Amino acid sequence: MRRTSAIAVPNERIPEHAERRLTERVSRAALAMAFSESRASSVEVLVEGSSFYPRMLEDIAAASSSVHINQFGFRPGIVGDAFADALIEKAGEGVPVRLVVDRQGSDPERSTRAFYERLSAAGVEVCVVRATKPRAAVGPLGSDGAPRWNMAGLGHIDHRKLAVVDGRIGWVGGAGIEDHFQDGRFHDLFVRVTGPVVAQLQLVFLASFRWLGGDIPVDELGALLPSPDPGPSSLPAVVLHNAPGRYRPITDAIAGLLDGAVETLDVVNPYVTDRGMINRVERAARRGVRVRLFVPANANNWACAAAQQFHHAKLLDAGVSILEYPAMLHAKAFVRDGEEVLAGTCNLEAWSLKRFFEIDLLVRSKTVASQFDERFSAPAEAASSPGRRLTGTTERAKAVVFAALSPLL
Repeated sequence: MRRTSAIAVPNERIPEHAERRLTERVSRAALAMAFSESRASSVEVLVEGSSFYPRMLEDIAAASSSVHINQFGFRPGIVGDAFADALIEKAGEGVPVRLVVDRQGSDPERSTRAFYERLSAAGVEVCVVRATKPRAAVGPLGSDGAPRWNMAGLGHIDHRKLAVVDGRIGWVGGAGIEDHFQDGRFHDLFVRVTGPVVAQLQLVFLASFRWLGGDIPVDELGALLPSPDPGPSSLPAVVLHNAPGRYRPITDAIAGLLDGAVETLDVVNPYVTDRGMINRVERAARRGVRVRLFVPANANNWACAAAQQFHHAKLLDAGVSILEYPAMLHAKAFVRDGEEVLAGTCNLEAWSLKRFFEIDLLVRSKTVASQFDERFSAPAEAASSPGRRLTGTTERAKAVVFAALSPLL
């Protein structure tokens, strides 16, 4: 792994690192953190918004010390309004509620401005990643922070989707807080996790919030990092965080899973365009690994879909089972040899692998891998149609062009 530009954060030193983040100015470089393997007391895979949104809202309703959410897409609608109501209620009870949202994904200063003004007026602190603005305001929405040069953030979309409640419950997944993940148009999942590993998610959030100019009192640290007992049946787990820069642990972990698979490999991803990763998938199949590649039948990004389909022939020739899910499959996950599960926000395209903020959770557990297969892979395979080779001259020509452009997609 490339750790030359990362800050090593041993688990026992997370409180020390958190205190520094809350008391010192946080640079973008400080967001690159290399975590050690930790423990998860419980890990649960929840598929479809109808499964994970109610559980998230239950956790928020039960919060007593803090609610932290980092979300690319948080917009008004049936789902967004339900979350807004829940967060406003918590803030009204005196529970600190903090959000980090992406300007491109959530648009809090333009089309959804009234939605975010309501949140801010109720005491919810909202910081915004503005990856397309050379100059950006500092601090939470409504704080009238002075603008400053944003060169460190320029071009680096915040694609993360995570939540931490009371420092004890963590959520990592691929879905936004948006209606299309609830009504069946988009097929996605979240992983709910408890135990010591949640402290790693919390530190990622704290550092990000402070980088954007938010303030968090140091006297909250005890409640934010409660140090739970892992329990007798805990599982090995670690948070992987891609922050802009040379250290890209999710990218390295994906490559390691693809290269290290011996018996089985499930790859679930909506945008599969990175040639290097695709070649790794092909090599896994050619060395005898049973490979299933789950993709959407009709992706919402037609350029990525064309670039991906360029590679279908060689993947099918290698023995890869390409499964095209009928709805917009949006989940991002990998399962190696029925014992290692990586799930979160990272797509198999250049922006996610090299430029965006991304967050994933890696768990080593046959039980969790079996749960993933039962709840996601097996039903998805049953509902999917086989991937096909491109045949028409026009679609093959389009695929050639977009495959060549894949480093830009």
